[in-house]
Amino acid sequence: MLKEIKSEIFLEKEIKFHDGLNVVLGDNLGSNSIGKSNLLMIIDFVFGGNTYIRHNIDVVEHLGHHKFFFTFEFNNELFYFCRDTEKTDVVFKCSQDYKILTSIKLEDYCKTLKEYYRLQSNNLTFRSAVSLFSRVWGKNNYNVARPLHNVSNEKNSETITRLIKLFNKYDEIDKEDKELKDLVQTKSLVNKAGNKELIPKITERVYKKNIKEIEKLKGEIEKLSQSIYSPTINISEIVSDKVIELEQQKRILINQKSYYKSRLIRIEKTMSNSANAKFDSLIEFFPNVNKERLEQIEKFHQDISSILNHELERAKKELSDKISALDEEIDEINQKLEEVLNPENKHNVFIENLIEISSKLRTLELENSYFEKLKKLTDDIDQKRKSLADKKEKIVKNISDTINAKLRELNTLLHDNQRTPPLLKLTTSDYEYQFLDNTGTGNAFKNLIIFDLAILSLTELPFIIHDSFLFKNIEKNVVENIISYYNSLDKQVFIAIDVINLYNKETQKILQNKKVIQLSKDKLLFIKDWRNGQK
Repeated sequence: MLKEIKSEIFLEKEIKFHDGLNVVLGDNLGSNSIGKSNLLMIIDFVFGGNTYIRHNIDVVEHLGHHKFFFTFEFNNELFYFCRDTEKTDVVFKCSQDYKILTSIKLEDYCKTLKEYYRLQSNNLTFRSAVSLFSRVWGKNNYNVARPLHNVSNEKNSETITRLIKLFNKYDEIDKEDKELKDLVQTKSLVNKAGNKELIPKITERVYKKNIKEIEKLKGEIEKLSQSIYSPTINISEIVSDKVIELEQQKRILINQKSYYKSRLIRIEKTMSNSANAKFDSLIEFFPNVNKERLEQIEKFHQDISSILNHELERAKKELSDKISALDEEIDEINQKLEEVLNPENKHNVFIENLIEISSKLRTLELENSYFEKLKKLTDDIDQKRKSLADKKEKIVKNISDTINAKLRELNTLLHDNQRTPPLLKLTTSDYEYQFLDNTGTGNAFKNLIIFDLAILSLTELPFIIHDSFLFKNIEKNVVENIISYYNSLDKQVFIAIDVINLYNKETQKILQNKKVIQLSKDKLLFIKDWRNGQK
């Protein structure tokens, strides 16, 4: 637990703390800006928070950067630390007389506090556990209708996951959650590989078509692979089939070649027919014709012809290249035909045909194999999501029932007359905190306080911090009962409160006995007063 905080900027240089209730007491005038909220924010800072640096910048502006020295006690052993507003990313380990020894990262310091306070969940950080329940003015985590939100724009699912972790139930679903993420990642990689054509990617229609083709090819292989010497196998038929196949391929290539050659002949004829216009004979018969105008027309004609000839030359080259390529393919098929028709190569043709069919079979089987793997991944993901959702839903319901039972218990304890308790409606993706009969400000803040008390009593949460504004509008007798309940707890509770003469003698006695410091308009937390613009 936290034992003390010391600082040169405190008017009282050291502030001692104890187990259970710790009260930062204001005066009976309800004086503001005396340091109550500042001290609670400093306590949060000591526990690894950073809101003090962002929100309480006026303290640094008026007092400069400063250090807080503090002590924790765990298992009767004292641990000494220091935190500096100028170096907020580290915490310093200190000797008993607060001489700085070494520095550790803030993250590691928080891990140390988690170990000291024995927070069991492997997936929950110390700050994630405690920050929400440090309800201090300036942290903006006191929306009475959204008690699980640390910040207003936090996702609902994140707040619920944090609650599950705080109840130490997340480890039960963490393994399945990781398995689901692995499956999703694997499916994503397979899809990416398919999109980049690193592995075959087909549709279900192609998959079904492949199944039929695979059966057909397997039948052909079974027939061929019995034995090339089997009397039931007619190798001449196999050779004949191969010849027919090659001849078909050759015929297609020859037709393509003929088409390209006819286009080439037309282009060559077009190019040869283009000639310059001659006007001499025309002038001989028509001496009055405008020769200059005829020459302009000819110049335009020549320009157009030049452009056309350039395009025709390019097309001629493309056609010639295609014809040459087709000639090479035709020559290659002719060579294959010679080999197939050679009596000495009949057995080789048989083997080649067997290999070719086997290769086609392997390709189709590979395509279907990846399709089946992807489908299995999809099915596994769907099944894992359902399993995870069912387990999470069961855990969330159990947590919801437990919290609501505690809320009813606390609500009965705090009210002398029966009042309808608040209700937490919790799902795996959203939540509502409802106050059914009384929506007034005081009742709303009372319900926020008992929500924190429920979580404090049901989980390993080590402490809570409640600022004075939470108590302002709550009914007098309810505040008295809250103070009494605070005082019954072993875990540390840090509160700020003022105007205590409103409450009964017993409550005043508790607050006086449990105070760690008393502040007033004449006795501030800090050594300097900058209220009303004072320098």
